[in-house]
Amino acid sequence: MVVDGRILWGMRFLVYKLWAGRLRGLGYFGKPIFFVGRRHFYADSGLGIFPGARIEILDGTVQIGKNVRIGHGLFVSCASMLKIGDNVTISANVFISTTENKVERGAVSPFSQWPVIELPVEISDNCFIGYGVAILPGTKLGEGSIVGANAVVRGHYPPGSIIAPARTTVIGSRI
Repeated sequence: MVVDGRILWGMRFLVYKLWAGRLRGLGYFGKPIFFVGRRHFYADSGLGIFPGARIEILDGTVQIGKNVRIGHGLFVSCASMLKIGDNVTISANVFISTTENKVERGAVSPFSQWPVIELPVEISDNCFIGYGVAILPGTKLGEGSIVGANAVVRGHYPPGSIIAPARTTVIGSRI
């Protein structure tokens, strides 16, 4: 008898639910998943995370709403607050961080001595995050925002924003 992979992913979710104690409803976690700070991870029902996720919650909190789907290769580094609303889709190979280092021009000190800045990130309800996106500290995406593939996002965006990469290469043309 062949067992569908998502059934195993659902069973893994239930194990994490017992382990972390902050997951509600049903969902699934693909394997492999690397998880640090699980006690500060809160998710509502319908969460689905495909394989290859790395979630590092250092001193912060991650809150995820209902019916959130996350593609392969997610990397989250959270030391303050990451809030993801309801009905959000996050494509594959997405990076989200609440931590950055302040670098002074001409600094010669080692990386380990650079000051760390923590800024919360909020992704509102009904957002779509495209493939390969980097969401940087302090970002707030308004409801229904769309972030195009390979965009690097920083700042506050009103509801319904469409955010495309800074540089787009067009191959071919239509006449």
